[in-house]
Amino acid sequence: MNYASLKFLLFIVGLMVVYYIVPKKYRWLTLLAASIYFFYLFSGFLIIYAILAALVAYFAAILIEKHKDKKKLILVISILIVLSFLGVLKYNNFFISIINCFGLSIKYKKFLIPIGISYYTLEMISYMTDVYRGKYKHENNYFKLLLFFIYFPKLVEGPISRYDKLSETLFAGNSFDYENFRKSFVLIGYGFFKKLVIADRAGIFVDTFFEEGYTGLITVVAIVLYTIQIYADFSGCIDIVTGVSSLFGVKLPENFKRPFFSTSIQEFWRRWHMTLGEWLKDYIFYPISLSKMNMKLNLKVRKIKFKHLARFITVAFPLFFVWFTNGLWHGASGKFVVYGLYYYAVMMLGVLFKPVLDKLVSLLKINTKVWSYKFFGMLRTIFIVCFGMFLFRSETLKDFGYLCSKMFNFGKFPLFKLGINKFDFLILGVSVLILICVEIAQELGVNIREKLEEQNLLFRWCVYLIIIFGVLIFGIYGRGYSAKSFIYGGF
Repeated sequence: MNYASLKFLLFIVGLMVVYYIVPKKYRWLTLLAASIYFFYLFSGFLIIYAILAALVAYFAAILIEKHKDKKKLILVISILIVLSFLGVLKYNNFFISIINCFGLSIKYKKFLIPIGISYYTLEMISYMTDVYRGKYKHENNYFKLLLFFIYFPKLVEGPISRYDKLSETLFAGNSFDYENFRKSFVLIGYGFFKKLVIADRAGIFVDTFFEEGYTGLITVVAIVLYTIQIYADFSGCIDIVTGVSSLFGVKLPENFKRPFFSTSIQEFWRRWHMTLGEWLKDYIFYPISLSKMNMKLNLKVRKIKFKHLARFITVAFPLFFVWFTNGLWHGASGKFVVYGLYYYAVMMLGVLFKPVLDKLVSLLKINTKVWSYKFFGMLRTIFIVCFGMFLFRSETLKDFGYLCSKMFNFGKFPLFKLGINKFDFLILGVSVLILICVEIAQELGVNIREKLEEQNLLFRWCVYLIIIFGVLIFGIYGRGYSAKSFIYGGF
């Protein structure tokens, strides 16, 4: 049951009727039942892994509070158990391939992977760690905790949520709010527009390019379209699930903040997949930065004559683990590890040469506050991101290297022979322009949904109908009129 499907919308309508009929005290149980059903539709009895992992997190939090003297040991063991589910199911062949490099010949084993395991595993780790840190008390009701982990709108692609924030509205038994319903409808419609009109249309071109083995300058078009596709697909999904969750009064955390307006790669990752970045910062970067090993390293590098180099070394050590984890989280292959380390290398080079660049800017008397300089920073960031997305989309590192070597071969340029025609390109261009205009307005602080609510009823309904028929008429549909799966659902 794809988020961008008619079945899902009918499921939501039926669930809303039940949710608002049930007494407030028990409304969270309808969400739990719906989440279990949703999980079962995708993964069948593999839901047992989520149930068992949630039990580990539940009892671990209780034991952490009960046995203060052993809480660190309990936390470490519990995290290892939870990670073992993910490691065995998703990363077993990756680890076997590494072991086989040393002359062994262990047979590969393929396991069915339950939906959302990469997401709820991180949430379980954050929950247990936050209880360990004393941020909040453990949850007494196991079934409420299970709902938090497998809450269906965030199960497939996130956003990665924190227990203390989401629980405020998840278990509240919220009342129906018509104004909130209208705003949610607009957000869901906009998400469908991004997914069906932009992402899936661009995806036809991109998939054809990689499947047919094209090379040459057309590669540049494929890279740009894939960057557009993955952003529209991922952010579109987040818009849909945020809007759906809001229909029940449950507020999900923000996951995107117009990343392509970033003037540096650091800023880009503060705006892209924000909940993953925040998780990595809180549970990887800070613990390693404050670890005894890093503290000893800090003491040693302070003796270095060049203070900037000393600061670079102290930051480089914890950030390596952040980006290694980021890459590995995305997929069980060396390609994804290289993808994470690519951004690590770009960031570290930026930090290392910052004094040189600052001095050059000063010597050339470049005004860094004017819009043209910021625009240059945005273009530079987009270029770096597009190259990273090229690596991300390539099947293997070998394929990536081959396509790079053939990228600037001049020859055929089959622009309209890769699945979409001139009309599709026109729709794609207009749609991307609409997306850019909306994001410019948002970047300038305009809340479009609130502005729409201020308009007259007739104008509002015209906008609603434009959204509905725009998606229905210009959306790209697969076989049986079902949308393609969301890209990040595979991670």
